Amino acid sequence: MFKQIHLKLSMVTLVAVALVCPRLIHAQDRSGVLQGVIKDASGAPVSGAFVKMKNAERRLTFMVISQAQGRYSVNSLPSGKYVVQGIGGDYQSEPSAPVDVATGKPVTVDLSLTAPRAPQLPGAWPGRLPGEQVGEGGEGGAPLLTLPEGEGKQIAEAKCVACHDAQRIARVRANRDRWQTIVQNMRAYAQGSTLAKPLTDEEARVVLDYVMANFSGPGGSGRPAPDPNSRLPRTLVKGDATKYIAVEYELPNNKAEPHEVTVDLEGNAWVTQRVGGKLGRLDPKTFSYTEIAPPAGQSPTNRLNAINRAPDGKLWFIDGGPNRRWLSIDPKTKQFDVYELPKLKSGSASGNTMRVHPNGSVWLNSIAANQVIRLDPATREFTVFEVPAGIKRGRTASPYGMAISGDNKVWFIENAVNQMGRIDPATGKIDEYPIFVKNPVARKGGMDSEGNVWVGLHGVGKLMKIDYKTTKMTVYDPPTEDAGVYSVQGDPKSPLVWFSEQHVDKMARFDPKTETFTEFPLANAESDPRRIEIDPNNPNRVWWSGNLSGRMGYVELLK
Repeated sequence: MFKQIHLKLSMVTLVAVALVCPRLIHAQDRSGVLQGVIKDASGAPVSGAFVKMKNAERRLTFMVISQAQGRYSVNSLPSGKYVVQGIGGDYQSEPSAPVDVATGKPVTVDLSLTAPRAPQLPGAWPGRLPGEQVGEGGEGGAPLLTLPEGEGKQIAEAKCVACHDAQRIARVRANRDRWQTIVQNMRAYAQGSTLAKPLTDEEARVVLDYVMANFSGPGGSGRPAPDPNSRLPRTLVKGDATKYIAVEYELPNNKAEPHEVTVDLEGNAWVTQRVGGKLGRLDPKTFSYTEIAPPAGQSPTNRLNAINRAPDGKLWFIDGGPNRRWLSIDPKTKQFDVYELPKLKSGSASGNTMRVHPNGSVWLNSIAANQVIRLDPATREFTVFEVPAGIKRGRTASPYGMAISGDNKVWFIENAVNQMGRIDPATGKIDEYPIFVKNPVARKGGMDSEGNVWVGLHGVGKLMKIDYKTTKMTVYDPPTEDAGVYSVQGDPKSPLVWFSEQHVDKMARFDPKTETFTEFPLANAESDPRRIEIDPNNPNRVWWSGNLSGRMGYVELLK
């Protein structure tokens, strides 16, 4: 039921070069204070309202909740000019005039909720209508779409659909610039794959004209950008959900597609850029952002993805484009190790989920190639496991998310066939387990403090636990319907489980002991929170990355 292919490689070690380093912010610069009171139109204080503070120069947004008597206060802001706005119920304040925040100089901004809010934005994939899931065969309740007739249809079916189904094309609504970027990215990816067939220049022109004729839309997403506050709940916040701060940073290149995030042992967050081709690093102590280019490959086009932290502190990620390689970086020395991936029977090094096993081996799900790939860094040997369900159906089972359970077995999500797979690293044996929920569109998984596996059932908006000892599956319903549960990670120091709710721009926490949920809205609509990571030094801080928004950030519980 499985096939292994062993490949040995030579080593290349290079040192990174920092490409982007904006004006550095010293840690002591993070002591500015913004405070005030939120009131309603009658002048009564409002508790449980959202208070947003935006520093456009530094590309930062902070958000807290107003407390008793409508008071809010943030005492750790970097200096600069801030625009403040309150949002609560069906009303919001007008944005304040810019105010200067500096160390040792508290600034007070009182706000009144007198302006009507924009209509609530229904939960959905960014840029899509509710119910329009991205999944194979109309999964998640979405209607099955077909490619209309036209000169580019045969090219798309022959070359584009080799890596993904037609739904991934038919559900996009984009302007010409966005479609050009998509086509360029896919051409670069195809150069690094033995499964895909690259488009010629003429075919690319025909396909671009075809998608523009059938799947065009304004603003790059099929509709104007939504009001930034339109996903914030209409009800005032109460209870545990009032004690948090949300921080968001917009990358200088907000089209870089930072799909994955991890956190190093010092608490810095790192993202891989699928389009920008660089590593991004955000220091939460200073809020300085740095971009680092990986070593040069055979092609100048890098398609970075699937970043993950190893127990020894190194960060592993892939270059899944034409360069076909895996890399690691030491966050302290900025030294890279490069592992060139030889030509496989099919597919490429592409995928967006990588995990490092306790034994030091590195694992990747190769979505389009129906493979789970393992690297032994000590021997530089790759082993390829072909997914049985994909072999049986004659096309990929789309291995997607991954988690390592308490018995050190590797669990992976078979996204296209609604199953879970489990590999025994010692024997290579693969077991498969159907997910009993209809059309789950499972995405990302993680392990809790007891060794159990948790999975986000994105299509139905549910959270699933797998008892690793019995393989029993249990499903839980978050309070927000169709929340688009995407990525899940257990707190290694407590029973708590964190997950992202991509459709509604929230982070959420689940307590399995009491079966209670707490949701924490993010500051802006369509932030697109996908992958999450708990800070290894601060379990109250949970990072997220937003692929389509070009943003990253965290929520942190306040004492």
